[in-house]
This record gives sequence, structure tokens and C-alpha cells, in this order.
Amino acid sequence: MLDTEREAPAEVTASPTAERADPNSAPARDLARMRWPLWAGGAIVAIIGAATLSAAHAAGVGWQFHALNGFILVAIILMAYALPAISRRTQVQHDRRQRAQLLVDSLELQDPAMRDYLTQLFNRDYFFERLGRELNRARSLQTPLAILVLDVDQLEAINAAYGHRAGDIALAKLGKLIVKCTRTSDIPARLGGDEFGVIMPETDRRGAFVVATRIRRTLEVTPVYEQHGHSHKLTVSLGVSGFPWDGESVAELVQKADGCMYVVKAARHAHSDTPGSTPSAPSLTA
Repeated sequence: MLDTEREAPAEVTASPTAERADPNSAPARDLARMRWPLWAGGAIVAIIGAATLSAAHAAGVGWQFHALNGFILVAIILMAYALPAISRRTQVQHDRRQRAQLLVDSLELQDPAMRDYLTQLFNRDYFFERLGRELNRARSLQTPLAILVLDVDQLEAINAAYGHRAGDIALAKLGKLIVKCTRTSDIPARLGGDEFGVIMPETDRRGAFVVATRIRRTLEVTPVYEQHGHSHKLTVSLGVSGFPWDGESVAELVQKADGCMYVVKAARHAHSDTPGSTPSAPSLTA
């Protein structure tokens, strides 16, 4: 469990998320397309300037007028050549940054020190380090950021019935299901024991609930451990929080999500302890 204070959550209904675009992967705008309009504009200005100069010469206007027209014409021609050059330099710089980021991401994906040995998800240290980076990026770009934490409810039953090896198999299967239910831009991690987390860059509250609901529904129909004709499923308690609606620091986001998760878990335990009650379906709050 995460060592944070708990807060009571408010219920929110999930709805479909909007398409997300990664500004780091979008190509820089190609200003070269403006070359021909600028050249055409320069030609038109040149024609108008020539006609104006002829009229001005006939009217006996001074040299200042001619100098101003010439300056405007030269400025337009220079812009027609300078803007594409600026565009090319911007594109080259963007491509270099993108290649550097891809290299960093590739090295991180291959680094075993950042992985949990059992599930092959990212580990706790990487989760918090990456969450700090993604939060700084969200602040600078003014984009949303969401996180999800989940805790397994009845892993002890599998451990008691089949041993801790069976519990490890169930956790490994859960890790694979989380990867299957999240997107390539999300960062799933095992935070320790039977607690997991997911960082969801550029995702608003509704988008976070789409991911959380997908995980919940997948677990409802997918066994995580099977032996001798018996299959076992897991239920989980989930909590969701995000920037900027739940806080602006790593501690605030984790505290909110962790608190929501604990409220769900406490409610489920209270319900299961009631005589004649049946286990409730996995739920989530934010």
C-alpha cells in the first residue's frame, strides 16, 4: 500500500475519452508552403509598385516615396526565401529531439533495473520518477495527466488454497492484463506486493475512467489462475486522480488516488461482512 493520507472521493461516471495527440511526435509546421503565396504577393506588390512609381514620377513625387516602395518589395522577397529556411531548421531540430527521446525511451524499456522481476512491469522507483517527469511536462504544455492505482482484494485466498507460487502466477497474469487494457502511451507499474499503478499522460478524467473500467471488466471475465479444472478470478479496488483537477504535485495525485482506492476497499469489506450479502463487483472512484 502507498503510505499516504486518505481522502474521501466523489463518484464520477465513466465516458469515452477523446483522441489524444502527442505534441512531441507531431511534425513541425512546414513553412515552405508559404513560399509561393509570398512570391505571388511579392510579384503583385512589384506590379503595383511599378505602376505607383510611374504615377509618382509623373506627379513629381520625391525620392522618399520610391525608397519606401523599394524597401517593402525587398522585404517581401527576403521573407519568401527566409521562411522556408527557418522551417527546415525547425524540422531538423524537431527530428533530432524526437530521435533522442526515442533513444531514451528505448533504453528505459530495456533496462532491467526499471522492471519488476515478477510481472515485468515497471517498478515502484521508476513509476515515481516517471510520474515526476510527466507531471512537469503536463504543467509546461498545459495538458492533463491522470494516474490509476489498484489493489488486489482476495489474493490471500489463492495463496491459502494453492500456495504462494500460485499467487505469483496470478500477479504475473494480472500484470499482462493491465498491459493489454492500457495504451502504448501509458506507463503501468507494480508498486509493491499486490498494488499496481498506471500513469496516463495527456489523459483527462473521463479518459482515465475508460482505462480503469476496461481493466475492471476484463478481470470480471478472465481467470488469473487455473488448476485441476478450477479457475480463479481477481477483483480489485481502483482509485483515479489527475492533474490539474486533483492537485499539482506527485504527492497530491498519489494521495488522492490511493485514498480513493482505500475507500472502495473499505466499502467492499463492509459489504462482504454483512450477513446474507454477496461480493460486489470491482468498482472505482476519483
